[in-house]
Amino acid sequence: NGIRHNTGDGGWVRVASRTNTEAGHVEVEVSNTGPVVPPYEVPALFEPFRRLGADRLVTAKGAGLGLSIVRSVASAHGGDATARPRDDGGLVVTIILPLCPEETPTRQE
Repeated sequence: NGIRHNTGDGGWVRVASRTNTEAGHVEVEVSNTGPVVPPYEVPALFEPFRRLGADRLVTAKGAGLGLSIVRSVASAHGGDATARPRDDGGLVVTIILPLCPEETPTRQE
């Protein structure tokens, strides 16, 4: 999504991660220089089949499942996904996942 829904010339996508051992999670942040996302539309971006107005996205393709799947997978692992608009256009999506315990139980046969 960060690449697909980005501006053409001069656009960028940034992926960063940081570990917060005190909180027991890792954060992965994906940001881009895509179209302006009004703040009131951000919560709905995680709904299945939700797409921004196609009139604003000339190259709008896809079923609108990307961010819904991201949140579902993060949730299945005990985490979450959030988004916020960038001031100059684009979006920042943050995925939070819990760290694995130091001792992971092994499967008993």
